[in-house]
Amino acid sequence: MPPRLDARSSRHLYPQLGLGGQTIRLIELAPADFSALPIRCRLVEEKLTPALSYKALSYSWKNGDGTPDVAIYCNSKPIYVSANLHAALRRMRAPNAVVRIWVDAICINQQDDAERADQVGMMRDIYRNSSEVLIWLGESGPHDDMGDWIWDNACIDGESLRGTHDNPNVVQWFGDKRDMSKLKAYFSSAPGDKRAFKFGANRCDIFGIFCVLYLLANGVPVDKIWHLRHVNYSAGIVDGLNAIMEKAWWQRIWVVQETVVAKEPVVYYGKMCAPWRLLALAAVEYDTSRLRDNPDGFFASLNSGRSLMQFTRIVMEIESTRRSWERLEPMVPLTVLRKFRSRLATDPRDKVFAVLGLIRSWGTEKSGQAMKGITPDYAIQDDKIFLKTTVLLIMNTRSLAGLAGTLQRNAGQSSMPSWVTDWSCSPTVNEHIRLSNIQLYSAAEYLVGSVALHGQSILETQGHIIDKVDYVGRTLENGQGRNRTRHTVLEWQESLPTLSEAIDGEYSLQTAFWRTLCSDLEFVQYADGSAYVREFRRLPGSITKNEAYERWLTVDEQSHRRTSLIGGIWVEPTSGELETESKNAFQYLLECASGGRRFFRTAKGYIGTGPVGMKVGDSVAVVLGSRVPFILRDGGIPRRWCSGQDVRVLFSERSSYQAGKGAKAQNHETTRCYDSHRCHRVIGDAYVHGIMSGDRGRTKEWDVKPIFLI
Repeated sequence: MPPRLDARSSRHLYPQLGLGGQTIRLIELAPADFSALPIRCRLVEEKLTPALSYKALSYSWKNGDGTPDVAIYCNSKPIYVSANLHAALRRMRAPNAVVRIWVDAICINQQDDAERADQVGMMRDIYRNSSEVLIWLGESGPHDDMGDWIWDNACIDGESLRGTHDNPNVVQWFGDKRDMSKLKAYFSSAPGDKRAFKFGANRCDIFGIFCVLYLLANGVPVDKIWHLRHVNYSAGIVDGLNAIMEKAWWQRIWVVQETVVAKEPVVYYGKMCAPWRLLALAAVEYDTSRLRDNPDGFFASLNSGRSLMQFTRIVMEIESTRRSWERLEPMVPLTVLRKFRSRLATDPRDKVFAVLGLIRSWGTEKSGQAMKGITPDYAIQDDKIFLKTTVLLIMNTRSLAGLAGTLQRNAGQSSMPSWVTDWSCSPTVNEHIRLSNIQLYSAAEYLVGSVALHGQSILETQGHIIDKVDYVGRTLENGQGRNRTRHTVLEWQESLPTLSEAIDGEYSLQTAFWRTLCSDLEFVQYADGSAYVREFRRLPGSITKNEAYERWLTVDEQSHRRTSLIGGIWVEPTSGELETESKNAFQYLLECASGGRRFFRTAKGYIGTGPVGMKVGDSVAVVLGSRVPFILRDGGIPRRWCSGQDVRVLFSERSSYQAGKGAKAQNHETTRCYDSHRCHRVIGDAYVHGIMSGDRGRTKEWDVKPIFLI
């Protein structure tokens, strides 16, 4: 949302910037004490160069609390900004020095689409060149315990606790030995002191969660952190983490690029600040140690497990990308778009535009020239942006990989073709992980031909309809815990007795079933210094028994005895470490492979998992350009006429292509089609046991023909 100001003030504040000239505006915050209002600043124009000294603010315009906008004075003119931005500027303002900051809502003329698009194209360099990226989560709330009781302790050196930050309004964390005074002050207080007395049902222990994150970042396993297990502390600490993670910043898509390219990102919550590195290391430690914890035990019962898992998932999404960026790894367009698709943007087009700065290349044309990618353009409607993005992804990957995953909200109810990804539609949890594993399959390996676009709506490929779906189970909901997940899996399994054996004949039906649950994959993860590895692999074909699955199916009665208190400490029953890790690993594997999916069976006896929107009567097809099968549905009309539509070949596995009836065309040349086609709608991708790896002999037996998608 842009700041509110009248047209005259807009012209006064925003004289025209030269487009393409690498010129930006900065705000200079006038020095003032924290309590002094209103905030005053001025806009200055500068050339964006590595030598330019400034900070860049990463924030969310609103924090979801409905607080009205607040006036600041910029170049002596009042402009109204959101309460969250106002709080950030007030906190970052120094008492004795001018602070230069780049803030998108103020430094860009939001009413000028041309300038907005030009500046958006520069944002990667703006954040990369800044001396510090200030990640502003939000101001603390009335129930937040920010550790003020520490300053009342006369034995504590307040300056050492606050750190060396140049702003006296900020308490600085470092993630190293310089934080020891803070830790000692916090941990030296006994449960019966005034701090513990202040912990109530609504108390959010912000200072405490910063201490816990410090311990995790320095390698202390989560189950060894005493305060997370003590009845007087744990609830407040977990509520503190929830208060931090509930801030809107974590859900916004623009903040991804801003954090990934930053040299020194620093996280601010109220008067607390800590380097992003501290949060990232804490997430790595929790993720690697939690496999040892009982999934039905203590942490799950107090919700701390779920809170820490959410924290870890969100932080590692960004941190893993930061590490790839620092290693100069190629940032594949499809991977980047998928990874952060669940994040929010006010403008649907920003679901694409916000990550463009992370994409180093869109690939090359057959001629060897660089392929032209998407550029920010707010004059183009979102459906046209999404269509262009999908077509470019098909050309970039030379595949239909971009058609896998959540495509649109309601199949058949969008104005866009069903094969176009609506990036404003959020995917299921862990979907980007599942889709990253598609490269492990090769269902269409021996299919040949081409993929072509008829006009702007019909996508033509080659393929074979495997079978019709005759049973669909209920959805395996994400995040419902092991017991409810087990119940759904057992319900799926009840549909199997009508089949005497697996369709491929290689495995027993039971083996085929558990391999289907995990999409024929196994999961490994480990941390080695700065390297963070999480990896899925195809299961060896020789494995017919999965002990991890059998353990996971078993109800562990001991794990439910988790309410004992000894000296105020929650104590859970012990179980074999390897057994617990095995159960947790299979639970995670199952959530990534089949979470948010439905089990199905076909008339011929194939079994698999597919999208939520599939239903009985849909077709299972293997198509050229896709490593996995698709669920297709009849297009709803007998035939679709092209009526002279341009036919553009997007990629081909051979030098020539038959468009329509005998219209021969060279790759990337355009012809016209006047034929009618029987069309299908894409419902989504599927795992189908027994056909995920290409087989030359089987492919020769298939009735391969053009398949038209609308």
